[in-house]
Amino acid sequence: MASKRNAALEALSAPPPKLPTAVASAQPVEGAENVVTLKPAKSSKMVAKVVVYMPPKVARKFKEIAFTEDRKANDVYLEALDLYLTQQGHGGLKGVTSR
Repeated sequence: MASKRNAALEALSAPPPKLPTAVASAQPVEGAENVVTLKPAKSSKMVAKVVVYMPPKVARKFKEIAFTEDRKANDVYLEALDLYLTQQGHGGLKGVTSR
């Protein structure tokens, strides 16, 4: 009996494609004046990592909201936290972090 061909598994087991190597050049690149250098938004010392356990359907809903609004799920979590802190009289995220 012949087995079905699984293209995804074949792609995973195939050797990686050869990537072109970068060539250093002392000559300016045309349009380089429009290049923006990105810096990290916040250092790891300014951000605490927190694990939140929630029902799977709730986690899925947060991801769905983030997807439909073209945002990251973390941004939706922070917005919810901001609203909660404001409701509790703590001035939201800015109120807590500015103390």
